[in-house]
Amino acid sequence: MHNFSAASIKKMIVHRVGNRHFEEGLILSEKHIRTLSVEEEEMLVPYFLNSFQSDEYEAFSHATDLELNEAYNITHELFLTSVNFVDASKKYAEHLFDQSIHASINGGEFYVVFFDDVVLDGQSVEAIGLFKSERKDRFMQVGFGEDQAKLNFEEGINLKRLDKGCIIFNTAADDGFKVLTQDYINKGEEAKYWKEDFLGVKPISSEYSMTKDYMNMCKDFVMEQLPEEFEVDRTVQIEMLNRSSGYFVEADQVNSQQFAESVLEQPQLIESFNEYKENYQQEHNVVIEDEFEASKQAVKSQKKNFKSVLKLDKNFHIYVHGNPNNIEQGYDDERGMKFYKVFYKEEK
Repeated sequence: MHNFSAASIKKMIVHRVGNRHFEEGLILSEKHIRTLSVEEEEMLVPYFLNSFQSDEYEAFSHATDLELNEAYNITHELFLTSVNFVDASKKYAEHLFDQSIHASINGGEFYVVFFDDVVLDGQSVEAIGLFKSERKDRFMQVGFGEDQAKLNFEEGINLKRLDKGCIIFNTAADDGFKVLTQDYINKGEEAKYWKEDFLGVKPISSEYSMTKDYMNMCKDFVMEQLPEEFEVDRTVQIEMLNRSSGYFVEADQVNSQQFAESVLEQPQLIESFNEYKENYQQEHNVVIEDEFEASKQAVKSQKKNFKSVLKLDKNFHIYVHGNPNNIEQGYDDERGMKFYKVFYKEEK
């Protein structure tokens, strides 16, 4: 667990990293910003840190040797040697520029920030923040003259919205440090350049990541694998999603056998689920233990993905939270349309 409530900015520098695909340049600052006013720091610290609410930690990695990870090497030098902060920040910027070759990547300001008094697992540690702002917003200022208002439009960075970020805690250096990442702009293939190409991080196996992976696996099994192997309609899938979600909400310990028996019940479904679990781990390169402590934060985050809604064309949404036997599906030959018949005792 981390806490940023006492964090302060020790050093900060800003570079401009363009997109190499469009032959944009790299502008490097020669000096860090030496002084920040109290008001400036009060605005910048939340901008940089407030987005990192998750405990889904990652670590620098490499397929063959951790020391071949460029971002790890720069971080290792900055934390554990007397390397100059400005020189290290330039190496980060140059490395990011080398990876900025996808046509969908926007150029932007790149911030390297050295934080003091960050709390991780109850201990005060140093941290390095790497951030990139890519989007600009239009702002309007209104002033008043003698006889009329004056409007002034400017372009700037919205301090309520961080585009890309990374927090590197000065701990577990030999294992790749502990890292948190964010990317709010790119969610597709082009997003890989920040987490994979630039940082080269992978999730640390933890209660949070294991709970998240297990819930994602269960959802995919119900929505994708189940209808391929068995004749199930949408209401049965929703009911199983509800039961799955309920299991994770109530469980302090996730037990794979207990989950299968209480949620899936039928032997053929359990057998299919166990096979799917093995294949899922291989395909997604994750490890899911048969028993582990549930992360309530991960459950809260993932629960929204267990949607119990029947969407019928663009006209109706049916929220299913109870017994699926009270919903009956049929087909009207005269109208040539499907229908659902809903049974209930009273209106509320």
